[in-house]
Amino acid sequence: MPNLPRRTIDDPAVDAARLLARLSIMLLFVISQVAPILARQTIYILLPIGAALLLLSASLAPDSRKLAGIVALALKPTTLAALFFVGWTALSLAWTPFGSGPAERFGKSAATLALVAAACALLPARTKTSNLNLLPIGTAAAAAALLAVALAARPAEAAADLDSDALQRAGLGLALVLWPALGALALRGRWISAAAVAAVAVAACALARAPSALPALLAGALVLALSFGKARRVSRILALTAAMAILVAPLTAILAVYALPEHAPAALAPLAVWGRILVSDGPRLLLGHGFGAAIYGVLGHYLYQETPRSLVFQVWFDLGAIGAVALAAVTARAFIIAGRTRPVLAPFLLAGLATGLAISMLGPAGEQLWWLTLAGLDAIAFALVMKGQFRTRRPYVQPNWVAGRIAGR
Repeated sequence: MPNLPRRTIDDPAVDAARLLARLSIMLLFVISQVAPILARQTIYILLPIGAALLLLSASLAPDSRKLAGIVALALKPTTLAALFFVGWTALSLAWTPFGSGPAERFGKSAATLALVAAACALLPARTKTSNLNLLPIGTAAAAAALLAVALAARPAEAAADLDSDALQRAGLGLALVLWPALGALALRGRWISAAAVAAVAVAACALARAPSALPALLAGALVLALSFGKARRVSRILALTAAMAILVAPLTAILAVYALPEHAPAALAPLAVWGRILVSDGPRLLLGHGFGAAIYGVLGHYLYQETPRSLVFQVWFDLGAIGAVALAAVTARAFIIAGRTRPVLAPFLLAGLATGLAISMLGPAGEQLWWLTLAGLDAIAFALVMKGQFRTRRPYVQPNWVAGRIAGR
């Protein structure tokens, strides 16, 4: 019997770490995309489990280079701006008027952000192709499942409460994670597959009646089209546009108070309400009313029901101008960083950021904890794709190259 060469035995700890990383990626990007379509609360369970598996994977095969990379990342301007934003939010709890509710909400939000940061940091330094494929597979499965459920079970009228409608929430999550999934396919040249996944996902979002999803996807598609071949230049324009949109929004609301008639159209009523709040705020315009004041103010009927529900209003009302400047800095830096990735991937990352920002500014999703969780899952997807490891073609060697090298010696 011929002797077959034995396969080199790898370190068992490294193999176990790879297996756990694969399981965590499958949990985060396959199961966690499909399960919330039928059960709303699963996203809160699956994200911590996936992050815990990544932590266990990193502990089995520690890498000193990864620790050094985490420390270097923590000192970057984008990270420092994000930490300042979180710190200012925590400080604003000192003057929020709604007791323990905002503090509990901040604790849950901070824990979610910590899990997302840990998951992004603990992802393998280079994403294998087999792991990366799980992202578009999960997105395609979620789009198909959402489309099927929406066709079979969607009532004639969608639920008025976004928080209780699993299909709308799943549609918003799909609109977010679609772009990194398309980027993963584009990196491997799977353009036909990317087009098919995009078509099914857009149809699913439309049938799920996810609020603001289709306009946001249209904005993302426009950014995608403009970014090919000039992602860095477009990223700088988007960074400036996003920052100015956040910082100038209150001025638009104040002008609306004087420009609009007393009985403004229903679509512009939230803007007029915000303008009247700003006119009477005084010093609160700088410091804000404290974290959670906007949400609990509407729930407790301290604020008009027509009060804007967008993320920009919440940041200005809760955290004031200081918080708004910090948010603008983080948003601008995110666009800049996305534009600096490899040219084939950058347009999809920019489109994903534009979609997420549009949904936050147009609809009520930005005030929900589940939206923060979905955005965190999207951030992990971005990190997974940016660390992608892809096979390249070997260089062509002429048949007489070796003979020529030997003869030349």
